[in-house]
Amino acid sequence: MFRQLSSLIAIAGSAAVMAQENAVTNAGPAAAQHGATAAARIEAGEAVAVDSVAADAIEWMPGERFADYIPADWEPLPATREPDAAPDALYGVVGYVEPAPEGLLDHLEWRLTDDEGAQVAAIEFSSAGAHALRVRFDEDFGRDGVELRVYDPVSGAAFGPYTRPIRDENGHWWTTPIFGEHIGLEFVAPATVEAPLLPKIGAIAYINGDSPFTERGCAHNDVTCVSSWANEAQAVVELWFIDGNGNVAGTCSGALLNRTPSDLCPLVMTANHCIGNQSAANSTAFIWQFQTPNCNGMPPNANTLPRSDGSLLLKRYTASDWNLVGLYEAPGANFFLGWSSGSWSDGAATGIHHPGGTFKRISFGSKVDNHEQEFCDASNNCFTAEVWDVEYTSGYTQPGSSGSPVMDSSRRVRGTLSGGPADCMTSRYGRFDLAFTNLQYYLSSIASPVVVTSWAGDPGNNGSLERGTASNPFSTVFEGSFAVVAGGNVEINPGSYNERFTIRRPMTLKRRGTSGIVRIGQ
Repeated sequence: MFRQLSSLIAIAGSAAVMAQENAVTNAGPAAAQHGATAAARIEAGEAVAVDSVAADAIEWMPGERFADYIPADWEPLPATREPDAAPDALYGVVGYVEPAPEGLLDHLEWRLTDDEGAQVAAIEFSSAGAHALRVRFDEDFGRDGVELRVYDPVSGAAFGPYTRPIRDENGHWWTTPIFGEHIGLEFVAPATVEAPLLPKIGAIAYINGDSPFTERGCAHNDVTCVSSWANEAQAVVELWFIDGNGNVAGTCSGALLNRTPSDLCPLVMTANHCIGNQSAANSTAFIWQFQTPNCNGMPPNANTLPRSDGSLLLKRYTASDWNLVGLYEAPGANFFLGWSSGSWSDGAATGIHHPGGTFKRISFGSKVDNHEQEFCDASNNCFTAEVWDVEYTSGYTQPGSSGSPVMDSSRRVRGTLSGGPADCMTSRYGRFDLAFTNLQYYLSSIASPVVVTSWAGDPGNNGSLERGTASNPFSTVFEGSFAVVAGGNVEINPGSYNERFTIRRPMTLKRRGTSGIVRIGQ
């Protein structure tokens, strides 16, 4: 379906951009109303500093099955083994991907709900020893009204409904992870639809039940024990993704970043070696608030926590291992970290992270040096990055902490974790002051209006070309929707844009020029 723009688009609320004509304007919540405007100033060398900002408190509860009284079919899967990838890989390798058995949904039985208004088909998969499971769909679904809920058969927590989710360039879509040995899929269709179409399941991701990481004889610090950092901890998120090659399940860390002007745009920082392409970004599930409820307490069931599924890779700066993604769904946190693009003198440093796919920790130390560092895994896959050296005196980092922020004495982000030696002290963070060259077009140097042209190009979104200006436009409307300041204009040059997405902030989409048609949709 296509949305044609002859002059102006208006997008109401959180509507997905698909079909209609002429105009729409998003009257969704103006983010600036939810939190204070960022304090931005120009420092020596034209560096920019932005303070953190708080939004309204997040109220979130997990969903539930549409009709849990309808029994689910059950399909056993092979037991989960340890992943083949080395435990000292560049990011936290926690699982592997294998082809799914053929025809998993072929014999699924549709049953009418009690009110006969809908029909439901459900199936549950189990793998002994799994810490989590994910399912990959290789076909589109939902054109006939079919919805999917992904649920935990143990707790009953459900996510969705999903219909026509955004697939990657290979036509794949990964479900959100369900933690534990079981995952459930519930399909719902209108009762009037004959033989609803179900998508093919192409692969299963098996996440190992035993942590592949070894403690280094150092003590972690539970972030909940340090109440003075509670706000900053809110912004840090755990990432679960499938690597760009589609065969390894990984975990990293990231954090929400504020920008100027502050409008609570859902931008997440992480390391480029974690999410290096759009396929990985599309597969990423962002798990929020995975931390203990009290100091050194038991962590919560991750299936009961807020999460955001999927993201768009916006900009990269590989020379310091940075990238910036935009969330497909609203974040489950209400705090956005400040940052500084200036030089960082030696001094206090604090890191907050999710080591090894576990609950949130905090580390304290000092920034002591900067240099160029090569990072390699056991298979000699390497990359080089310009980094800050941070020596921690309390707490440490490990695989899975990659992508997490390090903050200075003013609690502003200065780097993203790239790696470090196998000791309890030194961690190396990709430099934000260098990455800012590419990231600034979403963080402070924001075009007004933001311009989009379907033939613009910036392979890998590395930041070298696209800036949202008339001379360097973005190539997709979705990118432009993350760059534009809330309430601003995105001007779209006539052409066809083969995209589907949801806009969650107020903005106006306009045709650029006085003639021509803009078509958006799939």
